[in-house]
Amino acid sequence: MKSLASITDKDIETIKMALNDSISDMNFELKQKISPEKKNSLLDFKAKYSRVFDKLKQSGSIYALTETELDIVAGGLNDAIDLIEDNLTDDLSEEESLEILGYKNDCQRLIDLLSL
Repeated sequence: MKSLASITDKDIETIKMALNDSISDMNFELKQKISPEKKNSLLDFKAKYSRVFDKLKQSGSIYALTETELDIVAGGLNDAIDLIEDNLTDDLSEEESLEILGYKNDCQRLIDLLSL
């Protein structure tokens, strides 16, 4: 059985990258014309993701996060997977595709680990 102890420094970097990708996507969406409700929801998620991202940047340890923050990590990883699926195109080189799919698989593996 896997545990949080199996999360490596590379996994922490994957989590930070996923949160950063999600935050960047939210910033893009916030620049679009959206309803006030959607804007408030995005700002709320962005604040949560940013807090967890900053906490991981400071400590570099998954153990620094609360259970609620681990749920936020899982959400950020899931959002990153959705972004990958939405933006994966046929015009990428084989090397680029393999790298992106490796990132997607790392995100999914971490989601699976966090859901145990």
